[in-house]
Amino acid sequence: MRVRAVILVFFWFSQIGWCAEDSLRDAAQLLDAGRSREAEGMLHRLLDHDPQNGEARQLLGDLFRKDGKGPEAEREYRRALDLGRRDPELFKSLATVQKWQRHYSAALSSYREALRLAPLDSEARDELEDLQYRRGLSLFGAVGGSETDFTEKGWQTELVYGGIDRVNATVGASYADKFFYTRQSNYGSAYFFLSPSRYIQVNLGQKRYNYPVATNPTPDANAYRNVPSIEVEVGGNLHPNLRASLAYEYFRPNFFFGPSFHANNHKLSGELSYQTSWKPLRLRLLTAVLRDPDPNGTVVDRVNRRVSVVYGTQYLVGGGANFSFPRFEAELLVLPNRDLDRSADYSFLGAFSVQVARHFKIRNGYIFDHYSTQSVFTRKTAHVYNAGFSWNATRWLELSAGGKTIRRPVRNDQAAYVAATFRVPVR
Repeated sequence: MRVRAVILVFFWFSQIGWCAEDSLRDAAQLLDAGRSREAEGMLHRLLDHDPQNGEARQLLGDLFRKDGKGPEAEREYRRALDLGRRDPELFKSLATVQKWQRHYSAALSSYREALRLAPLDSEARDELEDLQYRRGLSLFGAVGGSETDFTEKGWQTELVYGGIDRVNATVGASYADKFFYTRQSNYGSAYFFLSPSRYIQVNLGQKRYNYPVATNPTPDANAYRNVPSIEVEVGGNLHPNLRASLAYEYFRPNFFFGPSFHANNHKLSGELSYQTSWKPLRLRLLTAVLRDPDPNGTVVDRVNRRVSVVYGTQYLVGGGANFSFPRFEAELLVLPNRDLDRSADYSFLGAFSVQVARHFKIRNGYIFDHYSTQSVFTRKTAHVYNAGFSWNATRWLELSAGGKTIRRPVRNDQAAYVAATFRVPVR
């Protein structure tokens, strides 16, 4: 009788093991077929009967990872580890979701553990090195005006440090000659990531302008000399398909034609970005409101260098779309008064890039400006055409070069630029 009971217990546990193996295999097949909801239901039923099944925990973590649910995936991976699972793939997957959440220090440890278990795993080694470079120092330098804008001569240098979890810090300086004016900038910014989709950004800046030509599209009331500024921006997902950001900026410039007089300007801006059901298409809505000196009321006495300020309010409501494919990306925006300086009625901004090879990309950009009635170039237009390339030569070096054509109402120009980014890893 006792022998029969032992046989029955052994047979019962064997049946449970077979059922668990069948359920895991079926769930893995469903997950590979993209039927994640069915796979999740099957795994939850299995874990209800066998909560200590580490393999099921790992597979459920894989499911959450493929669905982009980082915290849920990390929770299941850690449960699998607590149950004794020691699989290089488990540590690599755990490191991936830790990177999503910017837990870089923990991700480094996970990759190192994966390599300890599988020293010849080239994927884990490559991912570890990529993360070390991402956490390190990045030095960018450009000569000639690398952006799609009206800069014909200029330079920029920027230093970025990503070695602190959930923080990205940047300092930089630049000079731009845009014919109608020159601008020298010094700035610093820091991103604080509260979660993979939520952040706070703080920007500090100092700009210094000069206006070397007599005819300028910017009204005198909006022509500044020194512009110190501070900006705070928050952003995040309101819904899986809807992302939003809101920024407040305060700047206190003095006037170019009256340096002893200052303005107190306030700007509030925001953006909504909606991911459509067609994955390549994302729609964007941009808005801004600025309180600054109104040219219709502000009196600028160039001779006596005096300014009598009357404030007004400017608004911007524009938008456009982004298209993203595996090897091709494009953007189109329509913005009225895009610089909020009353110089342009409306503008079209376009850009696209093509990934020609794994490390080589072609970039193009375009700007069309239609000048406002408050500008000296009423109803005239300006254009910028930009074309260039970027080449990731190695992990530590990226090179870019290109040129652009600038069409203005008073003078046309051509410009070329070169840029380089050097990266130093933190190991």
